[in-house]
Amino acid sequence: MRKMFVFCLALSMLFIGSSLLKAEVQNVRLGGDIRTRFYYTKNLYDLDSDSDDDDYYVRQRSRISAEADLTDNIWAVATVEADGLWGYEGIKRPGQTSSGSTNEWDVDIAEAYLQLSEIFYSPLTLKVGRQYLHYGRGFLISSREWEYKFDAVRGIFDFYPWTVDLIYSRLVESDSPVSGGAGKPADDEDLFGVNFKYEEDLWTLEGYVFGIRDEYEWGDPEMIKNAPVAVGIRGDASPVEAFDIWGEFCYEFGKYQYSTMDKAEKIKAFGFDLGAVYVFDVTWEPAIAVSYIFGSGDDDDDEDLEMFNPFFNYNYYGYAYSPYLSNIGIINAQLSVLPSEETTLVLDFFYYTQNKKLPMSMGDPNQDNGGVLATTNGEEKDLGMELDVIFEYDYTEDLSFQLVGAWFKPGDAYELASNDNNPDDVFEGRLEIMLNF
Repeated sequence: MRKMFVFCLALSMLFIGSSLLKAEVQNVRLGGDIRTRFYYTKNLYDLDSDSDDDDYYVRQRSRISAEADLTDNIWAVATVEADGLWGYEGIKRPGQTSSGSTNEWDVDIAEAYLQLSEIFYSPLTLKVGRQYLHYGRGFLISSREWEYKFDAVRGIFDFYPWTVDLIYSRLVESDSPVSGGAGKPADDEDLFGVNFKYEEDLWTLEGYVFGIRDEYEWGDPEMIKNAPVAVGIRGDASPVEAFDIWGEFCYEFGKYQYSTMDKAEKIKAFGFDLGAVYVFDVTWEPAIAVSYIFGSGDDDDDEDLEMFNPFFNYNYYGYAYSPYLSNIGIINAQLSVLPSEETTLVLDFFYYTQNKKLPMSMGDPNQDNGGVLATTNGEEKDLGMELDVIFEYDYTEDLSFQLVGAWFKPGDAYELASNDNNPDDVFEGRLEIMLNF
């Protein structure tokens, strides 16, 4: 009830605030979207059909946004978001039975920022507040599906064809003492960086430096430290009509230390994304895309940490397997066609290998379904392959449907005695209904 009250109050403030501003602003727009997803998964959690872990659930997210175009190049945006599972029962009140109404959704402010453009007639644009960030194809920082939100200050200098984007974000505010520590408050966690972009008609080149600072004392003399710095370069080009290529390389350095480690380790990791797509100028406009995505791994043979950190990557590398982009190489081949203006059909194939033989869970807990949770055996590199079939239909300009069927075939890296050396295939079906207004 408290969350629902906050949600209703926030909506009321948006509508009331919009009405009061009408006399003082040039334009006010209210909009939003409602996304409902129906999921069915089989063997996703442990690759073992004997455990009867088939799952069916429905997740819905609703967003309502108010955008105000003020005078003197001032822009304000506020978005309220509610996200939850149908029928999810949270913590019950004392004496309440399971049949009681305990549905709980997460209600949050997804966006709330102020944008000032051409400050003092300069090429500087300033964005302050909660906002989405996206650079390149989202290899390191992604706004895909509006999952990652940042409380940030951005300074964007537009010297076309050059653009310089400075960013500082507070990721974690830690004012309370750390549990088990000496009563000292934990330091905050921050994201900082700069992105340089150069644009021409047929190609774009970017370079960046992003870093995360997270360090605090766990108890004398123990220290926790996670301070990766990512330096990268990316580019895309269209050397001929209907043919696009892209590439991005990222190297990470810095310091890492966990509470049980005597001293900090050096971070030496890297990742890259290379690909190309060609669109045929014939009926149905078939397009063929190939790519290779890689994140380095660590075999613990030296004191350096070589496990790649994908930061805030939210790209799909297979709907069922959904791997975390670390200690993995991914070959991807995709074929898409447009049978009509309203429909799109996609066939997506993935082949996965480990970079280092290491027992670990490869699924990405931040992804849509969390990925495969089973642990690899650390003896083989072959993780498996996946085939996805995606059908999209635009019923109107505002309402669309997407149907996904995904099949993941585990490789030798998942052959364990616990499942009789015969891991079972993973299946996922997903229906999405998306309404924009």
